[in-house]
Amino acid sequence: MGIVAGLDSSSAFTHIVVCDTDTGAVLRQGYAAHPVEAKASEVDPQAWLLSLGEAASGGLLEGVQAIGVSAQQHGLVPLDHQGNLVRPALLGNDRRAQAAAADLVDRLGGRQPWAEAVGAVPQAAQPVAKLRWLVRSEPENAERVAAIL
Repeated sequence: MGIVAGLDSSSAFTHIVVCDTDTGAVLRQGYAAHPVEAKASEVDPQAWLLSLGEAASGGLLEGVQAIGVSAQQHGLVPLDHQGNLVRPALLGNDRRAQAAAADLVDRLGGRQPWAEAVGAVPQAAQPVAKLRWLVRSEPENAERVAAIL
């Protein structure tokens, strides 16, 4: 195939590894930390793009024919009708939604009905619980939400 890249955007950094598919050799790498915020459980998603730009600088992706991407899970990025960010993204490590998750479980009649209906039981890390938290804790922001990433 030629030259490929693997890109990982974790909650703390962006790391890119460029490899030769014929030999498996690592040709080059890029790394950039995400800015440290006062609240490590939420972040402006723009920081992810800035980190990506820094990690990929200097022609790191030149000649790359395919990119595989992995990223953090269970974040909630709420957007308004114009596609603008409503509030900073809530990351997977945010545990403020623990009570909201428990409430969702109770509202559907327990863990078993959730497992049967959707194949999972809400936990604080999951976006459904974060959305419930947003409705309760920041109702004015929740009213503005038109889409979620």
